[in-house]
Amino acid sequence: MSPRAFLILAGITAVGVVAAGAAVIVESRSAQDVQLYDEPMFPDLVAHANDVAKIVYTTPTDHATIQLKNGQWVFADRFDYPVPTSNVRSLVASVAALRRFEPKTDDPAKYSRLSVEDAAGTNARSRQMTFENAAGQKLAAVVVGRASSTMIFDPLGGTYVRVPGEARSWLVRGTVALPPTTLDWMNRQIIHVPGPEVNAIQIREGGKVVFDSLKSIDENGVARYQLVPKEDKIQAADSAVKQVASGIVSLNFDDVKPASAVKFPDNARELTFTAGDGMVLKATVATIDALVWAKFDITMTAGKAETERAKTARESTAGWAFALPSFKSGAFLRPLEELREAIPDPNAVGAFPGLPPGAQLPPGLLEQLQRQQGGAPAAPPPVPGVNLQGLRPNP
Repeated sequence: MSPRAFLILAGITAVGVVAAGAAVIVESRSAQDVQLYDEPMFPDLVAHANDVAKIVYTTPTDHATIQLKNGQWVFADRFDYPVPTSNVRSLVASVAALRRFEPKTDDPAKYSRLSVEDAAGTNARSRQMTFENAAGQKLAAVVVGRASSTMIFDPLGGTYVRVPGEARSWLVRGTVALPPTTLDWMNRQIIHVPGPEVNAIQIREGGKVVFDSLKSIDENGVARYQLVPKEDKIQAADSAVKQVASGIVSLNFDDVKPASAVKFPDNARELTFTAGDGMVLKATVATIDALVWAKFDITMTAGKAETERAKTARESTAGWAFALPSFKSGAFLRPLEELREAIPDPNAVGAFPGLPPGAQLPPGLLEQLQRQQGGAPAAPPPVPGVNLQGLRPNP
């Protein structure tokens, strides 16, 4: 990252240091002879925050190397998929702002109480990170443990930490901005098109169109998907088609690879979503090695200028293949037979104008509504044993 790109980081770090010196600490200590400190935990990182070019991040279950390459932060363990600069800035700034406050245990048997054991250890709950510059020089290394429950009145909070290789652990002032998982270093939401904005969905299999639908307003003023072309006895199963459209609402991924590294079969399903603003999203989807993988091609309809949403989605997906989470993959692979249904008979028993297709009313209520439609007042439903006129028992 260029020095200019990290300028804000230096400001954030400076604010953290000033706030740390001015904050009021309200905390009781049982031992009166405990020496308290107020100094940067990682002075080299404070002085060289703009020089950070590599972060090695380790959890008990995963590992990530975040690196600056050609001016862009990337996830080296995920084929150099881009990492937002803001994610790196938040972490570096929060670690640089940590200040020593109180020395804690140096007994490894007690590390687990503070969650400052080695992150690679069995049943560890800590997270460990190392910061290096472009020359490979270490600027800081830290094992981050749990938050302190005794510094809740300090506006900066408190965290237990330890420097790898050192026995002494520390309570420091400040908290560390850590991603929930290693995958969250990346911007995992790659596409977001609200369902109501999807106007058309087409599905191809083996190069042939096997389902085609277009949204329109029916006679009751309800937006419904209709088959293209329309058929006499079959219609689009609207709720099922809308579930397919939900696939591109806040779409995240569970893994990522270059598209060239994922071999999609020739009969892979291709779904084309067309949005109201002219954005056309083509998704090629297949189950490969027990995971559902997808690649995307995003364009605009003829004559439409590229929208900011389409541009962002195109830049996030071009040249990549994504493993989809299970709660989303079903939308892309919905069985074809579930997307079509028989057109209900309007004269069927229980049918009534205005109801959703296939919905029926109970016979008693249906008769009352039919009388109302014919102009005759509907009699109130009888209540056993009660005369509604005078609230007296029926004879």
